Amino acid sequence: MWRKALRALFWIAVVCGVIAGIVSLFFTTWTVPSDDPQLAVSIEPAMSAGDLVLVTRSTGASDGALVRCADPDVPGRFVVARVIGHTGDNLVFSGGTMLVNDSSPSAPSACDPATVHLRNPATQEDVELSCLLEEFAGSTHPVLRNGKTDRDVKTTVEPGKVYLVSDDRALHLDSRDFGPIAPSTCQRIVFRFWSLGGWSDAKKRLTVLW
Repeated sequence: MWRKALRALFWIAVVCGVIAGIVSLFFTTWTVPSDDPQLAVSIEPAMSAGDLVLVTRSTGASDGALVRCADPDVPGRFVVARVIGHTGDNLVFSGGTMLVNDSSPSAPSACDPATVHLRNPATQEDVELSCLLEEFAGSTHPVLRNGKTDRDVKTTVEPGKVYLVSDDRALHLDSRDFGPIAPSTCQRIVFRFWSLGGWSDAKKRLTVLW
């Protein structure tokens, strides 16, 4: 009996090893840094600092994708945001709303919870933000808004670039700050294993990220 059990365990280990090997060919893991307050607030509410996530090894950026891209201002660091525009797309940010080629992504319902409190890294003040489920490019994801923007932006994405927008539209770190970037520096974030809270944080473990 024990020989059968050992044989079964051996084959389970082999299958798991093969699966792990295949996954490692196409994906890599990454822990979101906890030492950058602006990045930390900008990726809320879908992600948080300290998350251990799965990232594609291939580069590129399709509309609506949540991506990790090389920080254009700090070598060796990354920014995380969502792809909103490609070459030639017209984008407008005004009064807390976003228009992509004259269309506004719909917000069908509020998140649970409907409000989120975050600390503004620039002022150290507590900010109350509304959380809405936004539909864009065939997927639904949560975004944070406060009903206003720091400044109005109207732009057309230049050739060969993509425009990134933080899910936190108010306390952002995106192309409104550093401009459009090359998609060749971006990799898609697809899955979260667990958060800074570890395995006990049931809400943020084993989560598909869109």
